[in-house]
Amino acid sequence: MKKNSQQAIELEEATCPLCGSAERRPLLKGRDNLYHLAGDFQIVRCRLCRHVYMNPRPTDAAIPLCYPAEYGPHRSRDEAKTDPVESAVPSGSPWYLSPWARRIPGLRRLYYWLTDSKSEYIPTVASSSKRALEIGCATGGFLVRLHNEGWNAKGVELAESPARQAAEQGFDVHVGTFESAAFAEASFDAVFAWMVIEHLQDPKSTLREIHRILEPGACFAFSVPNFASWERWFFGRCWHAMELPRHLQHFTQRTLRSMLDDTGFDAVTIRHQRNLLSCVGSMGIGLQRCFPRGTLGQRLIGFSEQPTLWWQLALAPLAILLALARQGGRLTVIAHRKS
Repeated sequence: MKKNSQQAIELEEATCPLCGSAERRPLLKGRDNLYHLAGDFQIVRCRLCRHVYMNPRPTDAAIPLCYPAEYGPHRSRDEAKTDPVESAVPSGSPWYLSPWARRIPGLRRLYYWLTDSKSEYIPTVASSSKRALEIGCATGGFLVRLHNEGWNAKGVELAESPARQAAEQGFDVHVGTFESAAFAEASFDAVFAWMVIEHLQDPKSTLREIHRILEPGACFAFSVPNFASWERWFFGRCWHAMELPRHLQHFTQRTLRSMLDDTGFDAVTIRHQRNLLSCVGSMGIGLQRCFPRGTLGQRLIGFSEQPTLWWQLALAPLAILLALARQGGRLTVIAHRKS
């Protein structure tokens, strides 16, 4: 990414967002590896509940400054495809349906197995209305999937430009914070938040509000980076998913389960995603630091945001093995509101 000249991010001291304790110990200091916003940023570990969070953190007024215009999830559909697998497939019939491929037994099934990163989840719901909400819907890629599965899907998006693009596809999208939407109690059969919870200043407050708007027993599915993964330990300050100063929370399976239990959720399932994109991006960040004038590091970072199909297929076997060993760099969490 090119160097940004934005003003420094104003920071403030904070207590642990999960237990409220002010006792913590510093873990590491780092900088913005992706958009090069000014400043050094610190993450700490709570001495009481062991949660890891950014402290000091951006003030309310400074948070919009953490998301520059080129921030990946907010780019238009023309700039960044919503489905990296489909964006890598030429228009027309996919290659695995071509005449030569049809002659190979099981090839189509193998293709789907290799390209399924387990990064998203859509539950089976008996309700005829199937009301769903996506928090942080960006340009509406997942809302389209929900609609195609028969859901009545709504979205919430903080940034106006991607929200407008989602609305142009016919979806009801609230522009602003999730809390400001003030949805009615028990108004949804499922709520989704893909790579959102780590951005929140007060995740427990948001989860309590999600609990309020869900039907009893309904599903809440979300994803977060896995701070306890081998790749975070290996890459350290160069870990792509650290993403300071945008990621304010850094979760492990233990802290996720504790937070969900405290906010009224149970039947928690945690899946390790079959995904090595953060590793590729981390290698790119490391190369950028060692060779600032080189281009390979930037190319690897770009690949992690818009991977090609063939590289995804090549990396899939290792990603699957790491997920089976419960060492995925990203976690998909499925929980249900306690009845």
